[in-house]
Amino acid sequence: MFTQSHKIATDNCAPHLTPKLAPWMQQLLASSEIIKDWIDLYGSPLHIINDSEFVRNANDLLQPLKSHGLTGNLFFARKANKLPWFVTAAREAGLGVDTASLQEVQETVALGVLPERIIVTAVGKEKRLVTAAIKSGALIVIDNDDELEMVRAISQTLNQSCRIGLRFSGFQLQNRVVFSRFGFPVESFGSLMDSLSTSPQIKLELLHAHIDRYDPEERGAAAHQLIALCDAARERGHSITGIDLGGGILMRYLESSSQWETFLEELLESARENRPSFTYLDDRLGYVKAGPNVVGKPDLYPVWNAISKERFITAVLKYSERGEALYQKLSDRKLSVFFEPGRALLDNTGMTAASVTFRKRDTGGNFLIGLAMNRMNLRPFRAEFCSDPILPINGLREPFKEGAFFVGNLCSESDLIFKRRISITHLPLPEDLVCFANSAGYLAHHMEIGTHGDPLPKNILLETGDFNVKAVV
Repeated sequence: MFTQSHKIATDNCAPHLTPKLAPWMQQLLASSEIIKDWIDLYGSPLHIINDSEFVRNANDLLQPLKSHGLTGNLFFARKANKLPWFVTAAREAGLGVDTASLQEVQETVALGVLPERIIVTAVGKEKRLVTAAIKSGALIVIDNDDELEMVRAISQTLNQSCRIGLRFSGFQLQNRVVFSRFGFPVESFGSLMDSLSTSPQIKLELLHAHIDRYDPEERGAAAHQLIALCDAARERGHSITGIDLGGGILMRYLESSSQWETFLEELLESARENRPSFTYLDDRLGYVKAGPNVVGKPDLYPVWNAISKERFITAVLKYSERGEALYQKLSDRKLSVFFEPGRALLDNTGMTAASVTFRKRDTGGNFLIGLAMNRMNLRPFRAEFCSDPILPINGLREPFKEGAFFVGNLCSESDLIFKRRISITHLPLPEDLVCFANSAGYLAHHMEIGTHGDPLPKNILLETGDFNVKAVV
């Protein structure tokens, strides 16, 4: 069936990207028959959750604030994972929750999170969401004039005060403007303050920034400029208590920096056609061939980075302007600082398992391994999730050195779990397991769909310290 005449050289495989595994993942993979039993019971794919790492992450992320004597907190970015278990974990850890929809607000309130610890940052807020947020006492981050007018009108109709933050954009860094499509231009600050002076029922509490890139300097520069606006707002009588620097806190998916560097080098060489392509139909993952040149850049999350989690926050807090560090400015003014991590709080809390359905070749001779899942069950924002799958085995399997593309079960040519050819050591059989580490943050739920009318995959929550199933949704 799989003849040598179709054999593809191993140098056509993507360089290895070995996933970082939490101890509980290592132990579970060593007892992979348990996972197979769960898939037999609940179906494939299956998202496996261990929320004990959530508290560890929260403590790590808050440590830089504590060590610099700052007040503030984390708002767990609810959109990163749909499961209510993490909202409960955030509440129990004393964190706030960042909500982005009416359903998220309602669920967060129902799960007992205090109103002062709920923030609404949704893009494109609608009347029902704003009404629910005002009634609950949550803080609404306002992004534009239309939102401000809607909040003002609904607050007046309800005859109820409303807690707000204002999101700004257009921050300067080294003679350039940090691009964003979110927020009021910083130049509009004065007119906004004048507008709020006519609406005493609206209580301005904090200023907000949404910075897209994973750059602590951009975040730090924005914070310094927000503090200047805080000073001006306080002079006008507003009770500003803090600044919110949003999410986008880096985390690591890989064990090795050298593997990541090698992967990026080889991807570029492949795009330049200096080595065989290892992507399906020569996708190039963000690079574009323009005549003899290659343009663009990899559309990939930095799965290995030197400033993950608490190091990232520390770098932001230590960012200095005119010799004064951000943490010192915040302390001097008794301003709190908030962050909205999703991915970083969910580090090491989840993995996804699926079963093999088939092995075959396409018309180009590419070897395909079909899984009982689809690409939306493990969907990154970027072009590719750059962490290798894990193939735990029990018993003998045929050696396999060719490499394979992992594909899903949608009736679509584009249903690729990975766009890169994965080097594997053995040929899996139908019903064998394929596992994906660290999938809880955005990958599993943010864009997930069922397959051809099937319900969404199941999620199981493990008891702390063992592999007993505590809950299933």
